[in-house]
Amino acid sequence: MSEKKSLLIVYHSQSGRNESLARAAYHGAREAEPAMNIHLLRAAEAGMRDLLGAAGLLLVFPEYSGSMAGGMKEFMDRCFYPAIDRQLNLPFGMLICTGNDGRNAEVLAARIAKGIPWIPACETRIFRGRPDDSTLTEAAETGAALAAGVAMGIF
Repeated sequence: MSEKKSLLIVYHSQSGRNESLARAAYHGAREAEPAMNIHLLRAAEAGMRDLLGAAGLLLVFPEYSGSMAGGMKEFMDRCFYPAIDRQLNLPFGMLICTGNDGRNAEVLAARIAKGIPWIPACETRIFRGRPDDSTLTEAAETGAALAAGVAMGIF
């Protein structure tokens, strides 16, 4: 019998905005793939052990001062070389909730991910301002789509 596939959702949030996106993505993934293991962890708590158990990854974080949030950067830095050493080529997606532009955070995170290399599985979604119902629905749909793709072996 094959091992159950797992989706890892890693987030960094200080204001709660990105946490709400991560939770929406988590619930969307659980609803779409109830038999799949879906893990939701703060970036400060997540590490290589969690990545090694995952078949897919969703990163959720803000942009601070025109760059990706330090908590997410620290997670990616901590896992960068161990993931390369283990050839951990995970399909991944990103959700970014910011008060500003968000594109610089996307570029930096994508550059780090490409170096591992993680494989983009969906378009990065950048949300500006406090998440509303529409934003939370989009986050849930992203979680559902990523979970379904991982479950079906598309990625």
